[in-house]
Amino acid sequence: MELTPVTALGLVVALGGFTALDRLRAAASASIDRIRTRPRRQGRPHPASDLREHVWKWVVPAVLVVVVAAEGNSLASIGWHFDSPPRFLAQVAIGLGITLGVNLVSAPLWRRVGDGGESLAAGLGAFASLSTSERLFVAFTAGATEETAFHGYGIERLVALTGSLPFAGGVAFVAFTLGHAGEIWDREAVLRIAQPALVMTLLYLTFRSLPVLIAIHALNDAVGLLLADRFAPGTDDEAGDADGLADEREPSAAVQWLREE
Repeated sequence: MELTPVTALGLVVALGGFTALDRLRAAASASIDRIRTRPRRQGRPHPASDLREHVWKWVVPAVLVVVVAAEGNSLASIGWHFDSPPRFLAQVAIGLGITLGVNLVSAPLWRRVGDGGESLAAGLGAFASLSTSERLFVAFTAGATEETAFHGYGIERLVALTGSLPFAGGVAFVAFTLGHAGEIWDREAVLRIAQPALVMTLLYLTFRSLPVLIAIHALNDAVGLLLADRFAPGTDDEAGDADGLADEREPSAAVQWLREE
């Protein structure tokens, strides 16, 4: 496969589209605030709980579908296929089990890295204001849009261009991890997100099936989002704070739970 302008555009959108979209929306919001002469984000929901922020993520895969058509390729060229329903379910079960298992086994290590999970807990807590259906929508959106971009298009096109699975996987992993840096997740949280990003990348390289990875990714995210109430501000240690007995040096109960997941 040769690198054409269309494919080059597709790679740019796949590997950097979410970051570019976030910056464009942030710049547009800042411009609107200046016109209205009010402080930025005044009266606005946290980005994590603003469903519009998640709906906009569908722009990236929509553009990629157009790019694939312009290349003269089918969706199968970006991994959209699976062998059979039983095999699909088996691969999803295996992949989800591996993802959750790695989270459990690595928990003791993450207790000693960075802030020990405070930033990740804060990011998860921001989703607590969403309803169950809204959280599931966010989880599915993350799985469908991110897997289509970073793994489906990104890996498959890089493999076709270079013939190297390790190179394609490495580039996709870095782009996947850095693509989460923003208003919701800070550097400490992104450091921890690198773990599932690596696991998802390795799983895609193993299965090479976009529907399978979308399901694994969405289910993994759903587990965390459905537990977001545990990390919402003010949901723990309230009694201790009221009595003046809370020790700020001690992590919250939610963070302790996260570290011991």
